[in-house]
Amino acid sequence: MTYIVLDLEWNQAYLQKAIAVQKRIGGHLRGEVIQIGAVKLDEQLRFAGSYSLIVRPKFFQKMQRHVARLTGISQEMVDRGCPLPEAIERFRRFCGEDCVFLTWGPDDIPLLKDNLWAHRIPSPWLDKVYDLQVIFNRQTDGVKCQRSLEYAMDYFDLPQDLPAHDALNDAYFTARVAAKLDIARGIREYATSHQSALQDVSFGESDIGQEGFASPEALMGDREIATMTCPLCSRVLKNDGKPLHTRGHKYQLIGRCEEHGNLLFTWRLSRNFDETWRARKLVERATAEDEETFRRKSEEHANRRKTRRRPRHRRGAAGKSEAGASEIQG
Repeated sequence: MTYIVLDLEWNQAYLQKAIAVQKRIGGHLRGEVIQIGAVKLDEQLRFAGSYSLIVRPKFFQKMQRHVARLTGISQEMVDRGCPLPEAIERFRRFCGEDCVFLTWGPDDIPLLKDNLWAHRIPSPWLDKVYDLQVIFNRQTDGVKCQRSLEYAMDYFDLPQDLPAHDALNDAYFTARVAAKLDIARGIREYATSHQSALQDVSFGESDIGQEGFASPEALMGDREIATMTCPLCSRVLKNDGKPLHTRGHKYQLIGRCEEHGNLLFTWRLSRNFDETWRARKLVERATAEDEETFRRKSEEHANRRKTRRRPRHRRGAAGKSEAGASEIQG
């Protein structure tokens, strides 16, 4: 068996173009792959080859200025690039038959699958994938937050001696971090450290024909979205009040099911291309760590609210004080 450490760079379209493309293909395409970078490792995590190719986009053909500036990939480079179907055929030959994919973060494989779907290319061969962020967290400080690749490089004191935001360079960096981890043990423990959701549903995705929401408040006020129901027994659950706003547009709340225990509800909000809002709702079994983290963050949130409060004085009382001050001065 071999490990394929994969990294992608992708182009993003400007708003109106993205809306038009997604309506035309009838599905998600939030970015189009413009570079595939990969490093092959053997079972002992020794270097066994590399792959890098610039891909010519089919749908988002005009390079977005920010992407070009970040990656150094120019319009001329993608215009001369390899069409995705051919690039993927060559990439599969590089990967071989018996391999698993390692990525840094959860984004690359889903985006690649969306690209393959848009080209009507099957993608089950991409299903055996492991997020090294999860393995790194479990084998270092145990936190659940998304550590950057730069953080992991610093943690292991690894040299960052190549330009970032190049797919092959980032794959090399990721492979260096992988070599510092116990990958075999990480894969064995992956199911418990990266539990699958009991429910994973989306609402308001106007990009694929659903009706988006005018604001985050309207979205979180929707009964179907906000109601906490156990996916296993369909009971409406008791909870500890309003969802906790953790970071960005992420909200969490723990609900108690008498039969199936505590469940962690997570709502992730984001904008559609037409500036309306959508939400992804996930339900997982709440671990002891989840419950402690939720309790601690709730207390921190409550303390911040108390700190921000200011005493309010009634106008009458303020007037009397001012009058008294005038008398003393006189």
